[in-house]
Amino acid sequence: MEQHCQYHPLIPATYFCTECETSFCDDCVDDSGYNPVARCFQCNHTLDTLGPGNIEPFWRRLQQSFRYPLATQSLVFILILSVLCSIALYIPFAILIYLALFGSVFKYCLSCLSHTAEGFMTPPDITEAYEGGFRKMLVLIVMLFLTGLVINLANSYLGSAIGGIVALMVTLSFPAIIINYAISDSMIESLNPSNIFNLIHSIGLPYGLILAFIFIMMGSIAVLYQLVAIIPSSLDAIFLYAVTFYYAIVIHHLMGYMVFQFQSALGYSARLQDGSNTKRGGHAIAMAKISTLVKQAEFNDATKLLREQVQLNADKLPLNTKFFDLLLATRNQEVIAEFLPKYFKLLASNNRQDLISRSYKRVMAKMPDFELNNPDLKLLISQASFDHNDARVAIKLLHGIHKKHPDFKDLIPALNLLAQALDEYPKYASHATACRKLILKLKSI
Repeated sequence: MEQHCQYHPLIPATYFCTECETSFCDDCVDDSGYNPVARCFQCNHTLDTLGPGNIEPFWRRLQQSFRYPLATQSLVFILILSVLCSIALYIPFAILIYLALFGSVFKYCLSCLSHTAEGFMTPPDITEAYEGGFRKMLVLIVMLFLTGLVINLANSYLGSAIGGIVALMVTLSFPAIIINYAISDSMIESLNPSNIFNLIHSIGLPYGLILAFIFIMMGSIAVLYQLVAIIPSSLDAIFLYAVTFYYAIVIHHLMGYMVFQFQSALGYSARLQDGSNTKRGGHAIAMAKISTLVKQAEFNDATKLLREQVQLNADKLPLNTKFFDLLLATRNQEVIAEFLPKYFKLLASNNRQDLISRSYKRVMAKMPDFELNNPDLKLLISQASFDHNDARVAIKLLHGIHKKHPDFKDLIPALNLLAQALDEYPKYASHATACRKLILKLKSI
């Protein structure tokens, strides 16, 4: 049964903590560069991997698979090798050249397989084909020879019926042999019957699907060869080689993706390397931990950690807003009184006066007994509120400001704003007049 993240119930879990007995997704674990393996935020215990979560089955992404070799580098590689193989047809005793060229193709195909199995959905660099191709080709020839020898021995000593069964089993096992060789780079490991059986058994029925795709592709190549034989052309050899190499890359990519899809059953872990799951930095890790602390209702620890991040990233408005929301939700009056001046000034510098007015109302709704003692902040909130048609807030904050803050440097602008706010209410006309008289008196001093 598929497990889901403790904190994101709709997301499949990719890690499990045996200490806390809790499942997590990639976003809810400590996978910083300091940790060779992901750790639990709660107990700092190393986590068991559950695989990469939701993976699209390989049979549903055939279109992407057939586009896989169409990357610029892969196409250039296919074309160059096809031309070279065609030229080699006219060179006497070109067997060594063919071995080298086909070895490069085989080496590149194996790189595509292992690269895909590691989660990379784009072809590897063509330099992967330059070194070791000749040796890989010789290993393939030896493997073909050994499997053929087994079939011949079974046919000779056990009868044609048994020999036919052995031949069928070897044929059906050959994709598993290639997969094991691409992953282990060992001929002995790849030919080990136990390894072959374990791979086929772990994948199950989808292994039969990949076999069917391989046979279909090989059949289509054979049909193309027949058509080219009927309609000869000077470019037929290049075309046939190009098609053969193209299908070889597609087949190996499909096998690699099948391994990637069934990695949990095969006993290893990889992540989809699409550029969205690179190692997170310290800030991203801290934010992930804060998220888990909040969901565990450990608000003091979450506030402390988020406060540190705000201090390190004082100009990031979304982060400051997140901190404000947490302080408001937890009614942390002491910290919010310290934080509001900085936060509201940041809002003003980002031309978000609308949020200043709205945020102050939220504070008063949550904490009715909250008092402002900063005259600069009072004026900032009052101006923002007045500009957004809320003169009542300006009157409330600025009333008596000359008595509470007689040394306030912006006292006259504050009183001017108070007079304008009082003008909005006819019943306060006398108060507005008194306010303007006070302004004249202060100006004359």
